[in-house]
Amino acid sequence: MAFLNPLVLIGLIAAAVPLLVHFFNFRQPQRLDFSSLSLLHALKKTTIQRMRIRQWLLLLLRTLAICALIAAFAQPVLTGASSGQFMGRANISMSIVLDNSLSMAQSDAGGAYLEQIRASARALIQELQPADEVFIWASSSHETLHIDDLTRLEPSAVTVTTSEAIDRAARHLQDYGGHAVQVVLYLGDLQESTLADSLSFSLPSDIAVRVIPVNAPDRPNVAVIGAVVDSRIVELGEPVRIEATVVNHGTTPVEDWAISLYLEDERVAQSGVSLAPGVPTTVVLSASPQTYGWITGYVEAEDDDFYQDNRHYFSLQVPRRRDILIVAGPGAQTSTLELALTLREQQNPFQTLVIDAEALPTTPLAQFDAVFLVGPATLASGEIAELIRYVEQGGGLMIFPSDDLTASNALLEALDAGKWQILESAQTVTDAEFEHPVFEGVFESIPSSRDRRIEPVQVYRIAAYTPGSAVEQPLIKLSGDAPFLQEVRYGLGHVLLMAVAPDYSWSDLPVRGLFIPLLYRAAHYLSAGESVQGDHLYAGQPATVRIRNTGNMVHLITPAGVEVVPNQRQLFGSTIMDVQVDEPGVAEIVADGQLLRRLSISLDARESRLVYTPPHEAASVLTAALSAPVDMLDNVLLDTVPEAFMQARRGVSLWRHCIIAALMLLAAEMIVAMRWREDGS
Repeated sequence: MAFLNPLVLIGLIAAAVPLLVHFFNFRQPQRLDFSSLSLLHALKKTTIQRMRIRQWLLLLLRTLAICALIAAFAQPVLTGASSGQFMGRANISMSIVLDNSLSMAQSDAGGAYLEQIRASARALIQELQPADEVFIWASSSHETLHIDDLTRLEPSAVTVTTSEAIDRAARHLQDYGGHAVQVVLYLGDLQESTLADSLSFSLPSDIAVRVIPVNAPDRPNVAVIGAVVDSRIVELGEPVRIEATVVNHGTTPVEDWAISLYLEDERVAQSGVSLAPGVPTTVVLSASPQTYGWITGYVEAEDDDFYQDNRHYFSLQVPRRRDILIVAGPGAQTSTLELALTLREQQNPFQTLVIDAEALPTTPLAQFDAVFLVGPATLASGEIAELIRYVEQGGGLMIFPSDDLTASNALLEALDAGKWQILESAQTVTDAEFEHPVFEGVFESIPSSRDRRIEPVQVYRIAAYTPGSAVEQPLIKLSGDAPFLQEVRYGLGHVLLMAVAPDYSWSDLPVRGLFIPLLYRAAHYLSAGESVQGDHLYAGQPATVRIRNTGNMVHLITPAGVEVVPNQRQLFGSTIMDVQVDEPGVAEIVADGQLLRRLSISLDARESRLVYTPPHEAASVLTAALSAPVDMLDNVLLDTVPEAFMQARRGVSLWRHCIIAALMLLAAEMIVAMRWREDGS
């Protein structure tokens, strides 16, 4: 027994009114003298007994009538297996949730799993009564489906846990279901990795949850779950390292599994790899891009039974031009920097702009890929804040000292970095972190890192650096173990600190062979920002993408070729977009017909593990995740779903019966009361 409006039962207090009238009759009897009382004394005992019987009967009828009326407004519903045997079936509000994750694309002798549960859902809907309500959900969708949509329902790359899909359907049923009996029915596999996550839900207590599992067996599977551009510096015709992550989800090792690298749909590299069970393995592939601009690529494993996760997309940019801003402090010499960045006459990637420090406040930093700050004497708080914001959002900054370090140290403090101090000391460069991207390609002719040497540089005075609390490391060291070139990471950006100014009064670095390649590589490293590799998204998951502000409306072209306008807003010279793409591949961000960036969209790695939870364990997991009991109908075949579900659907609404009972009780009360008057009682 259940009530749709249980609060109305408070009205049962009114049932006490007849009791009050019965026990507290305030009429005071009057004493009358009769000429003869002998007859009355003879009838006294029998009359009083009859009156008491009728009074108690009237009291009972009135009390029951009030209770029946109150119960009718509370809308009682009789549920359970026995209710349908005598009283028929109650109208039902039901949400049918169909698991359309990629794992449901698998099949057995009965066909594809998704097609089997679609057929079961259609058969079940046909068994419903005309007054019943049914809401159809795909696990990947946030909107209900029409029954005609079942025919077009396909496996989706969007990953949603079973608990979240059930909760979504239950909340909708609570808001829009109009019948007393409310049930969520979930049909799908019980994939262990997507059954539930750390999120917990609290389902309404009056909604029943039933799960009919697809009994899929555990299957081996090899998946590519990651592909990143390992090279931070990308140039035309130069090798680029792509680091792929491959997992063998089976129980036995595989040998010489082919992993291929594609750029613009052309295979450019391949490698064989041995994969132990359950251990992510890194595969490094290398290729040389042959065109400028944004390039689409993917890493692909050889085919297996579950082909959907054999390909992982990425995108990389080979910039034709990088804009470098050189900010010169009072008396700072920047000619050597300009020469180092413009020495290549052919295919020079750098476009430099030199400004005095006084022009820094009016210069939009977001238009530049890297900033070289040479000997700043003063920096206002607003300038420091703008530089910090620039680095935090992915910009690159290189700082050279001056005689007055006040401004530089204020900037370093804002970066959570250390502090500079001028020292007159004769030292020389001794060691370097040769594995750092700044030195990538500089020492390729010397394969062994032990044989690599930095050209001697004589230093006369330095800005001795004491590290701070930021994430940082020395790239080149002096003989006194002090940093000659220090890297500081802040937010999404990188900062390089040079211990000497780029002029001859500090060191002989400008005339050494190291100077030009070091500055050239540093400019490449800093200007790369986060744009070497395009943003990486997962199908169906919302993300935020930041691009340089173009002044035009930004459009997104999905891998399927659909053009949409995402939500976007302007912030500090950048455009912030809210992006969600539901299919894997490479999406494009364009503005006014110009390609600005490519985004790679890949599958959630959880879909690749084709391991399933036993039904009794799954019921416990879902019960804990939903904070509500889950009835696991694990012995039900998909072609018998309608019959099995109808066994749990019986029940009847009793409010009409309560109204009829109240009317009958009131009629009986009237008959008894009238009979009482006719008898003269």
